[in-house]
Amino acid sequence: MAFAISAGLALVTVLMHYEVLNIAGAMRRRFSLPMRVDLLLLVIAAIIAHVVGICLFAVAYAWMHQHRDLGALAGLFSGSAADFFYFSITCYTTIGFGEVYATGPMRIVAALEGLNGLVLITWSASFAYASTSDLWKRKQD
Repeated sequence: MAFAISAGLALVTVLMHYEVLNIAGAMRRRFSLPMRVDLLLLVIAAIIAHVVGICLFAVAYAWMHQHRDLGALAGLFSGSAADFFYFSITCYTTIGFGEVYATGPMRIVAALEGLNGLVLITWSASFAYASTSDLWKRKQD
């Protein structure tokens, strides 16, 4: 079950991320914005996509925590929404402080969130780099 939850969340976050970057790219082509504004909007869109993905995983952790056969969170954990978000963001960014940790099958979701986050963060960075290169080329022409 944990693998199915991970796969579903990965699919949703990858598709969402694709759409955000696709829309950002289309807007860049459609509107002739100053370079600073263009890049700023791109980075903000990417950050929003990441935060939404982190929130989706946090909701999944909260749901799994209520169904103890799927695992639970432990450690410095009070059960607040902030705790689920904090755990999710440490997994997604692969920081993993260890103050809050998963037990049982939830560990699989947490580990795969790290992989998912790594891929999506590098995708955003690559997209930003390619966009910046494109803008610099247009500026020099």
